[in-house]
Amino acid sequence: MIEDPVVVRLNAEMFPISEPERKLLDRFGLRPIEVEEARPERIIPHVRSADAVCVVSTQLSAPIIDSMERCQLISRLGNGTDKIDVTRATERGIIVSNVPDFSTHEMAEHVMAVILSLAREIPRMQRYMRAGAFAQARFESFALRRLTTRTLGLIGWGDSAKAVARCAQPFGLEVIATRRNLRQSSPEAEDLGVEMMELESLLTRADYVSLHLPLNEETRGLLNRSRLEMMKSGAVLVNASRGEIVDEDALADLLRSGQIRGAGVDTYGVIDIFAETELVPTHSLVTAENVIATPHVSGLSVEANLDVAVGSVQSLASVTRGHLPHPKQIVNPEVTPIVPLKAHDPKLFETTLGED
Repeated sequence: MIEDPVVVRLNAEMFPISEPERKLLDRFGLRPIEVEEARPERIIPHVRSADAVCVVSTQLSAPIIDSMERCQLISRLGNGTDKIDVTRATERGIIVSNVPDFSTHEMAEHVMAVILSLAREIPRMQRYMRAGAFAQARFESFALRRLTTRTLGLIGWGDSAKAVARCAQPFGLEVIATRRNLRQSSPEAEDLGVEMMELESLLTRADYVSLHLPLNEETRGLLNRSRLEMMKSGAVLVNASRGEIVDEDALADLLRSGQIRGAGVDTYGVIDIFAETELVPTHSLVTAENVIATPHVSGLSVEANLDVAVGSVQSLASVTRGHLPHPKQIVNPEVTPIVPLKAHDPKLFETTLGED
């Protein structure tokens, strides 16, 4: 157990500590030092003596991790860890944890909202309405297709993809999917009637394609220009995963030509939506009329915020009390902790917010 643990909470202004998070921190006697810095040289003095570092969106590169003299835990308040040098943290004996399923429902709802909006061409019809072009709206609506005649392709088969598949069923969409290991059986796919296939086959068959992948060396640039060009003419792409998985310039070109009919984009490589200074985006991936562009909000809600608070504080409380986090939350299970830790103890969390 760490006496008076030093916990540094990065992104303290961009993503302030929520009331539920602070309440849980108080329950476990944790008083994080709240920091809002983005540059490595300004982050390092704060994390040098930290026992644990919590982060939302700040990049934690190898030099920053190397500066940590006694850190036992890097806690990602969210899911993706592509901005954390997990390999270097593992080499340093630092556990990296996350909250893997905090926004599963929100992601599924966001993806379906985009699909429904583009299926009915709501953004375009709204523009016609505001312009008084009523006849044009009615004329173009004769070309719309029922979702019961359409196919949804899911790239990836994790929790969020499965949640989208469940949401899509009542609308009559045929759902197909691909995953890295197609030989691995999936009872969920069988129960939901989801057909598994190779990526290229999915791209040529799906009317709507939704990404459900983490960003890593295998997935970076996965949907390059040649793969995007494989998509059915008039198909729609939804990306609420990571921008760098897609060749965004190629996607913008295909949207402009009409080869890809529309897109829903919530995450970007070409735009830093977490920059210190917010600028009006000019990239056509955001400004095009056939794109529903949102600033990485697909995983946000009151309930998701609570899930993040609970998950992140549980990891902190475990480590500061000499225990491993929950196995599902350890991103680098192969790590040998810098300080030996006992097995995860769920009894640490029998006190909940509901007791208030």
